[in-house]
Amino acid sequence: MKTLADKHNNDNINEELLKQMAYNEKMAELGRISSGVVHELNAPLSVITSAAQLILREKEVPEFVREMVGRIRSEAQRLSQLTRGLLNFSRQDEATEETDINLAVEFILDFLLYEAAKRGVTVLRNLDYHLQAIRMDGNLLKQILLNIIMNSLQAMEDGGGRLLVETSANSEGEVQIVIADTGPGIPEDVQKRIFEPYFTTKKPGEGTGLGLFVTKTLVENMGGRIEVRSRRNRGTSFTVTFVVKDAE
Repeated sequence: MKTLADKHNNDNINEELLKQMAYNEKMAELGRISSGVVHELNAPLSVITSAAQLILREKEVPEFVREMVGRIRSEAQRLSQLTRGLLNFSRQDEATEETDINLAVEFILDFLLYEAAKRGVTVLRNLDYHLQAIRMDGNLLKQILLNIIMNSLQAMEDGGGRLLVETSANSEGEVQIVIADTGPGIPEDVQKRIFEPYFTTKKPGEGTGLGLFVTKTLVENMGGRIEVRSRRNRGTSFTVTFVVKDAE
């Protein structure tokens, strides 16, 4: 027989589910709209890039103008690459393919550059560019990285922190991604619960408590594992490990 406490807990869970469903629908609609926005952005970016190239071909352009136009072209190309990456990231279809771990890391770090900057967080990269590509859904990997890195950035709201992302191969030949921050750390009793659904230490409205739960589920569904190490006032590190599978 259900008690009043059980009923209260079920009501809370149902309310959280409804909130999450509404949020997911909002984000899905935003994704559909943003694809059109990205296409609209790519058109002027292409014009800017082409115009900059034409100017740079002129022989009598002053050096300081050439330098400024070169920077304009470089930034336009960077934005164009980012928008194309966002279009690819927003796809809903599954695509298992040879995935370069480092490219996925670099895309997410570039995507979150503003989030890090507004918190005064220094982002460091130590990537092993000799790593073997892995057959997996690259977009799911980006989602995993986005969840963990955003979580680390939110832990350093006070600013002045550092975020280090490393990629490497361990002694078993597995590929590892380590995301370490210098945030306040996670209390030991909380560490045991961070992967539970709906568990969150964030303020109301700042989190659903599903981010790390979804992250762990995705990692394990992809044949990997995720571990966390943390000490109070010494920061937190997440290690994601994937087995390198031979191409089919």
